Amino acid sequence: MQSLKDKLLKAGLVSQADAQRIDAEKAKEKAKEPARPSRPSGERRGGPNEGRGGGFGGRRDESRTPVSLDRVPKFAPLPGSAAYSREQSRKQLELDRKLRELVLLHEVSIDDGASAFYFATRKNKLKRLLLTEPQAEKIRNGELAIVERPDPDRINYALVPPACAKELLALSERSVRFFKSADSPVGFLSDEEIHRRANEATEPETDDAPSTAAEGAAAGEASAPTEGEPAVKEPETFITVKRAPLAGDGTPQGQ
Repeated sequence: MQSLKDKLLKAGLVSQADAQRIDAEKAKEKAKEPARPSRPSGERRGGPNEGRGGGFGGRRDESRTPVSLDRVPKFAPLPGSAAYSREQSRKQLELDRKLRELVLLHEVSIDDGASAFYFATRKNKLKRLLLTEPQAEKIRNGELAIVERPDPDRINYALVPPACAKELLALSERSVRFFKSADSPVGFLSDEEIHRRANEATEPETDDAPSTAAEGAAAGEASAPTEGEPAVKEPETFITVKRAPLAGDGTPQGQ
């Protein structure tokens, strides 16, 4: 099959010189074009979405995991639900653990003595510590603070330095029962109220519930003692028990 150039030469429309000049110009233009990378022999022809399910006639890749677009976000449990109660109990146990570890790390031993120092619990009941006068004076001056120590079975009370009391206040304000701080004093009572309620501290003590239960107590709390409160003498209580006569001893039973 003759090319277009051969047909033009045979018809006399172009000369041999013109044909050679045109061939030379085409060779120059072809030399200026950048070389195209050769396609691997095993690669399939097609668009960029071929084989991904994105083009017409393309196959969908079944090996890819489909992404769920209807994922529902997880919300916090509603108050009053069992899940909410479990979450609150978990948080309280974790808080009790932090408070207990902090108190045990900085706790100051109580020096038993004759000076009664009164303070109010979070249940608004008056309690007392029997200390030596020098240690009681340190509490009045703000050199020591009375705080709760949430043990696993009950709440106990301990003495800690001011720095520890401030750390406890940051975690739980209710864990500090008496602290003469220059910024925000905690737990002060008037002398009149101490005298009026002193009998509460002489009543038989019942174990304080752990803080998980105590946190739900009423928020109205009394502050604790004032500086230099006088020691209150405890009234003595005597109980007389009368034995009932045994049957057959000649005395009617119950008399």
